[in-house]
This record gives sequence, C-alpha cells and structure tokens, in this order.
Amino acid sequence: QSGTSVKGKPKISKKGNRYLRSALHLPALSTIKWNDNFRDQYARIVAKHGIKMKACVSVQRKLLELIYVIYKNKTVYDKGYELKKK
Repeated sequence: QSGTSVKGKPKISKKGNRYLRSALHLPALSTIKWNDNFRDQYARIVAKHGIKMKACVSVQRKLLELIYVIYKNKTVYDKGYELKKK
C-alpha cells in the first residue's frame, strides 16, 4: 500500500448518462482544439492530474452546463463573456 500503483490505474466513473457522455465526446474534443477557455481548462487539469480523459470529461461537463444555461436563459453564446465579467 505504500506505492501509488497498488490500486491500479484510476478510471472515469460510469455513473452518468452514457448517451450524454458519448454525445458530448467529439464536441468536447473540438472545443478543446478551437476554444481558448476550454483549452486552458484542459491543459490545467492535465498538468495537475496527468490524465487526459479526466480533463476531457471535465470539459464535457462544462460544455453541458454551458448548453443548459444558454437554453434556460434563451441567450446567445458569447465567447468573450468571461473577459467582460472581469
């Protein structure tokens, strides 16, 4: 139990909706590639944990929350919203 590899490699939980997870996988990869805010979040989590899929799942969750807020408030996506808020 003294080593880090005793319990095996950490895995992503499968508790969420698998259809949402599979539907958001490719959009998350595209978002990581083209959106600076999501790319920064992805790079920060990979640097901290070293697990790329964990970072991708966090981007998927953030993307899902963004979709929900845009739908709920009936607004248009504004890429510079975070900069205006500061």
